[in-house]
Amino acid sequence: MLLSAIWLLAAVVFCAAWYWLAMRHNRRRALQVLRWLESALAGKGQVAGIRWIARSQFKVPLRLRHGGFNRAWVVVDLPPCELPLHWLISKASGQREILTFEADLELPPAFNLQVHNFRWLACSGRHTPKSYASWNFEHSGPFVVSTRRDWKKEISSAMVALARGDHHDFLKIRFQRHSPHFSVTLPLESIAPGSPTRACMFDSMRELAGSSASLF
Repeated sequence: MLLSAIWLLAAVVFCAAWYWLAMRHNRRRALQVLRWLESALAGKGQVAGIRWIARSQFKVPLRLRHGGFNRAWVVVDLPPCELPLHWLISKASGQREILTFEADLELPPAFNLQVHNFRWLACSGRHTPKSYASWNFEHSGPFVVSTRRDWKKEISSAMVALARGDHHDFLKIRFQRHSPHFSVTLPLESIAPGSPTRACMFDSMRELAGSSASLF
């Protein structure tokens, strides 16, 4: 009985220490992300604070100096690590740190549109060579899944505009009639120092929102 109580106490102390270190890590990571955002804005706006939504998720309001976006903010999702089990699950599933930019547009879109960027789709078998140098790759064009019974050319025109741009780092793009009208999800490392897309990320999103919103 005494040995069980000791093991239980040790487990509680271990989990409490893990939780404290995980929260400290998340706070430090949040401060680092704020510095990355300030640098990525490059004088075109500024960070207006931070608000924690959950233990591994926080929201950063932005004050942008150029028009096009109203009530802009960024939501950052960190892999959950407050408990050892959560950390193991996030590592096993390959969960990434992501950033979602959200804002309202001057003119709301006339319909809802979501674009997902899937880069790789591999089908392998027992006899598939391990080296991808001998693999065969096929490029798949964009396709649309719509809930509309009446197909309108504006949707296909918007898809053409989205496919024409260079938005390879964007994991998901969303337009919707209610607030927030526009949102873009991308890996957090896209704004890290040394990222080739860091300097032009907000310009790319503004260009994307402007060219596509004009079609709605």
